[in-house]
Formats: sequence, structure tokens, C-alpha cells
Amino acid sequence: MIAIVTDSTVGYSSAEISSRGIVKVVPVNYQIGAKFFEERPSDKNGNFLPLIRGEKCKTAQPALSHFISAFNSLVSAGHEVICIVMSSALSGTYSSAKFAAGEVGGKIYVLDSETVGMGMHLLVDEAVNMINGGFDFEHTVEHLEALKKKIRIVFTVETLDNLRAGGRLISAKGKINFNYKPIFDLYKKLTFRCNARLARDRLQILCEALPDNTRRIIVARCGETKQADELAALIGHRFAHIHVHRRELGPVLSIHTGEGAFGVAFVTQD
Repeated sequence: MIAIVTDSTVGYSSAEISSRGIVKVVPVNYQIGAKFFEERPSDKNGNFLPLIRGEKCKTAQPALSHFISAFNSLVSAGHEVICIVMSSALSGTYSSAKFAAGEVGGKIYVLDSETVGMGMHLLVDEAVNMINGGFDFEHTVEHLEALKKKIRIVFTVETLDNLRAGGRLISAKGKINFNYKPIFDLYKKLTFRCNARLARDRLQILCEALPDNTRRIIVARCGETKQADELAALIGHRFAHIHVHRRELGPVLSIHTGEGAFGVAFVTQD
């Protein structure tokens, strides 16, 4: 039997983890002021946004011991393991998981998703569906490595403070107009796409970023923002044959994007 290990930025709820059965989720660490936390399933993190406001916050990769414990328990139970973690360009999580796999041994494949959050959600869901459909380890890994190249995230933020604090604005230096709302692409790393002057322009740019051959869509937001609802409606009108899934960012990604951020993840067909 194949099992999946992933990190908590995938954003699954307790019920979603339970329904998938073969998934173990390793918590990513974060700090708010002087307090340290581990990110939990999406329904177990409490009302974290008020705690983040005005506080100095940081995030850190999962503890190595969590990966070793997850791998040990699965390998000891006779499982083959596919570990899907956030982009190595954004976090040391991939390196930590690779080291843990080497320590544990057994049949473990650590996959750099080259995405994060809702992009990982798309990839892990596909892995679960393949495994439940009876695909073997090698075929599943091969398919996922190809699929991750078809997953993209396009998003916007209300303030650049959080991305700046996390060191994520290097590629956008000199391009952002601070009187406009910036739009970013996330594939492997964060890259600046363009500036949007008006609210409707921002929505249109995000909607038009999806190719015609898109086959699955997730709209996510950090906190309450009507524009996320408007984006989901706009995308739903364009892709009437596709259900637009809705998600809320957890504390780790919220620390990096800031409240009011929203965007869309999608995967294209062959």
C-alpha cells in the first residue's frame, strides 16, 4: 500500500485528512511575537488572524523529528511512501524530508511540489485519487512529477509588508508601483506579474491568467475579502463546466501574504 506524507500548508481539514485515509500531515512551525506554534488542520488553528495583526511573525520548516516519526511508522507498517512538500525554493522543508527519508530507509520518494498551499492541495488530491485507483508507486511518482509542471498559483495582496518581511520581493524589485495592487505568480518561486490599478482590473487579470485548458480550480483567501467572492464568480462564469473550490489560507501562508490576500490555483489538462 502507498501512503502520502505532506506538510500542513496543504490546508486540509481534519475531516479531509480522515476521508483520504492514506495521508499524514506534518506540521509547519510558526511564531507570533514570542509564542511558538505548529500549524494544524484548517479547522484546528483557531482565530489566528487577530493574533498576527501588528505582531512580528516568522515561519520555519517542520521539525525533522516529525518527518522521521511519520516515515518510520509508515515503513514499519509495510507502506511505500510518497512525500509531497512545498517548493524547495521557498522553504527548507524538502531538504529536511529528504534527510529524514535517508535516515529511515525503505521505499520513500520525496517530491518537491514546486508550489505551496492550494497548489499542493491539487497535487496531493491527484496522488490520493491515483493510489485509490490502484496505480503503482512508480507510475504515481512519474505522473505527479509531470503534473506539478501544470499547476500554477496567481495571487494578489493588500500590502507588501508581509512579503517584504519574508524576503519574497527580490524578483519584483523596481517593478512594483506602490500606488497599485501587485499581482504575483507562484511556480517554484514567487515572481511579479504586473500591477493592477483598479479593483476590476485586478479581478480580470487573475481570471485571464487561467488557460482555456484548465481542468481544476481553487480560489483561496486570507481573511474576509469580497473580492475573493467576486473572483470565484468571475471564474465560475468563464469556466461554467468546472466547480470552483474555495479555501482559506492557514496561519503559515497568512503570515507571508497578509490579511486580504486572495488568488487562484489551477491545473491544466495535457
